[in-house]
Amino acid sequence: MKKILFILLLSLVLSSLYACAADQAEPTGDPVANTPVECSDGSELSLEQINEFLNSSADLGPGSIANTVAIVPIDHIDGPRNESSFYAFVHYKYVARDYIKYQITYLSCTCRAASVNYWQTAYVELSLPESKAADDVIVRYLSFDKDPNGEYNGGFWGDSNPTPAGVSYSVFKTEYIPYFIDKDYAYIKSLSVMEDIKLEDYQANGRDAFKLDTFTGSSVSTNNIIRMLHAIMTYHSEDEYFD
Repeated sequence: MKKILFILLLSLVLSSLYACAADQAEPTGDPVANTPVECSDGSELSLEQINEFLNSSADLGPGSIANTVAIVPIDHIDGPRNESSFYAFVHYKYVARDYIKYQITYLSCTCRAASVNYWQTAYVELSLPESKAADDVIVRYLSFDKDPNGEYNGGFWGDSNPTPAGVSYSVFKTEYIPYFIDKDYAYIKSLSVMEDIKLEDYQANGRDAFKLDTFTGSSVSTNNIIRMLHAIMTYHSEDEYFD
């Protein structure tokens, strides 16, 4: 089903690029939403315009039979710490009373053969703080498999399992991924790579037995979880709730 959705998204994007013209609506001043994309005729189309096309040209978005989707920028980082500008796919957004539920699919590991270079999906719940300040947004839930009710697979772990360093997904699930729950956007923004996490913070709240050194050699997975959170929290902060 996910592959079908990706094909649909990519087909719609290609259609929008082919059809883009000078009379497109002027983009807003948002730098993330307006990362320029060059069209086949040499003109530029913003991500905001692409995302609007995706949600207005099909049965997607608020009031439709499927949820809002979006393409968002993500700053990928590989093992040797080379950075690349990639895109991630937000293919599910549901606004609850005081939080928003998301699925975001991104490419993490790029060191494998192309034949197994799978993407992975995170299920993320982000708060809508009473302050309406983006920095106060909290990660309510983060998973690469089950949603909070344990009934549906909201996520999918696509990285190596175990990683080349021998760390299995179950270790990520138990020791690393839960660390980000209840962290706010202000803190997440302060992190670029795993080494930016202070050990005393990592071991707080009964996590004394967990060590960041466990993930040495698995930096692609750990660091791109951070980069994915940057991407989805930036997108989240653009919701009309924060206007």
